[in-house]
Amino acid sequence: MIFSQRDIDTLRLLCWCQYVQPEDLNVISSPVEWENLMRLGLAHRHRGSGAITLSNHGRLLLQNVFEGKLPQLTQSYHGDAIQRRIRLSRTALTAYQGGIDIFTTEAGSITASPSLFLSAVSRGRGSNPWGSTRIAAIAHLGDALYAIHYVCSGVGKLALTDELTAFTNQTARFRNTPRAFIFAGESYADILTELEQTSKMDTKLIFYGDAYRCLQLPVHLLSCDDTGAVQLQIMSVPDYRKKLTQAALKNQYQPPPKDAPAWDAVFQGMPFVMAADMDLRRIDTALQIAKANGMKQIAIAALEGQAESVLFSRYRDTGLARVFVLTDEAVSAVTGRPPVPYTPPRTQFITPKGDVVDAPSFQTHGKAGGSH
Repeated sequence: MIFSQRDIDTLRLLCWCQYVQPEDLNVISSPVEWENLMRLGLAHRHRGSGAITLSNHGRLLLQNVFEGKLPQLTQSYHGDAIQRRIRLSRTALTAYQGGIDIFTTEAGSITASPSLFLSAVSRGRGSNPWGSTRIAAIAHLGDALYAIHYVCSGVGKLALTDELTAFTNQTARFRNTPRAFIFAGESYADILTELEQTSKMDTKLIFYGDAYRCLQLPVHLLSCDDTGAVQLQIMSVPDYRKKLTQAALKNQYQPPPKDAPAWDAVFQGMPFVMAADMDLRRIDTALQIAKANGMKQIAIAALEGQAESVLFSRYRDTGLARVFVLTDEAVSAVTGRPPVPYTPPRTQFITPKGDVVDAPSFQTHGKAGGSH
């Protein structure tokens, strides 16, 4: 058997994330494919959680292929830690399908865009630069840096000052680069439900809803699904708002006034906001500016999944905005690719040295080396 790009990337995702539920893994690898990896002894099923994990045999294969350039992770076995890893895997899979390089081994390796570093990679070795913060990852997308948090029901509280300090320290090498937060979750609705939680602001620990309302940096919502993957493809393009606005409006594009930074254009006499990055607070600011200028309604454009799950009910049905769905043509004009999640090809995997990887040669190598 010659391993495909899909096989190797599936094993790498298991290595970086540790625990991935089968239904989540199915978005990049069919059951037949990952079950075949299990039959080869490269992965196995964790009894307690039902998740798929990498075996020692699988890690040995990756070490041989990538010359040891793998994260030195301590395997998590506690129930809560496993659930955190599963949530982390959903964020990582969405980023992977968004065309982002997630296979990084240190925070400094996100110099190129788009790339992402999972904080779990460096939490368990040596001094922990993250402390007890909840940052799941930091990402370099387009011309900005993002601290990614997974937000779900019952996720608990966070110390916002500590989160900001860790984010600043881990990205200190990137001077004069805009920073923002991404709140990821199973769906936009799930995230917004948790953001309704409030707590006393005179304590250090606060709910994510409080953090959402008081953060000075932009906050983007991200659903861990196909829509979220395309959202990340868009956000990976420098100056994506202006480019996507112009691609969507074409000859009807009119630049926004300089005193309305939350507007991306003027469309048919209305303020226009590009909302594909799901920065809802920016939409609300655009509405406030419009109201101050005597305008009762604005225009919003976003992906279909975003409009149907959030924007129609929140803005269209309340009469606050006209909500338009972006065409595939407009999105592709900006990203240079079809607006669908990336799936690794079944073509044979080629190592950095230009070789293929096949099961018989790996097994022979393993026996000769005595690593079993």
